[in-house]
Amino acid sequence: MNKNTIIVLVGGFVMAILVALIVSSTLKKETGLETQTLSVLVATKKMEVGYTLKKGDLKWQPWSEANLFEGLIQREGATKPEEALKGRLRRIVHAGEPLMKSVLLSSSKGNIVASALKKGKRAVAIKVSAASMVGGFINPGDFVDVILTHKIKITGEDKLVVRDTIKKYATETILENVQVLAIDQRAIKDDKDQVKVGRTVTLEVDTTGVEQLALVGQMGDLSLALRGIGDDELLVNEDYEPTTDVKVSDVLQDIIKRSETGGGKPKHIRVYSGNGVERIEVKK
Repeated sequence: MNKNTIIVLVGGFVMAILVALIVSSTLKKETGLETQTLSVLVATKKMEVGYTLKKGDLKWQPWSEANLFEGLIQREGATKPEEALKGRLRRIVHAGEPLMKSVLLSSSKGNIVASALKKGKRAVAIKVSAASMVGGFINPGDFVDVILTHKIKITGEDKLVVRDTIKKYATETILENVQVLAIDQRAIKDDKDQVKVGRTVTLEVDTTGVEQLALVGQMGDLSLALRGIGDDELLVNEDYEPTTDVKVSDVLQDIIKRSETGGGKPKHIRVYSGNGVERIEVKK
């Protein structure tokens, strides 16, 4: 291949590229696909409910005009991120999330818990201890199950009916996957990695949950089981069975087996007649 041929091929290739660029630009203008890049305010990290925004929490990020929606905070001139949005958050904000002014409490003195409640939900506080709140490792924003442990009063013939199921105590899951709104009056997770044990925990529940918590708080002891992050599986269904003392105690189960097989002391019955009472041993 001689030099002239190479020059012609290269020139033709360059011309083809230029034509393609011109055609692409023309089509974008005609179809309205050509977009302008703007700058919008986004979060640099995850922030919890009630968090007060500080320098470094926000940044300006390029944003396509085609993806712009109403409410996004756009950059105006040389405005700094911390100047564009100030205050306390009314909900959880995730890293990289584009922000709107609606994420803020209307007032710095606003009720954080009330602002965090979802539509149709209620906030209910229950008494807790170190043992019942996982040693203090539960924080606002976590999800828990509510467990009730209580005594069952069984009398008369019912004792025989349920003797292989329960003797006195039962434990059952009352509510699942419930969000913790606050511990005592702390509605924000502390930045410090310190374990703190509260005396009351405020939970977010529906109207039925409000009544259930009010009732079970009088029935027995409540415990909270901490759920893993992202674990929202519900296990209480029609096949669910509460845990009872008989189910977990080998001693109680052994006593029941012995009584059913006639083990232990001989059994007796009393026969009442006109002459008195006769005690008769029932042999195996």
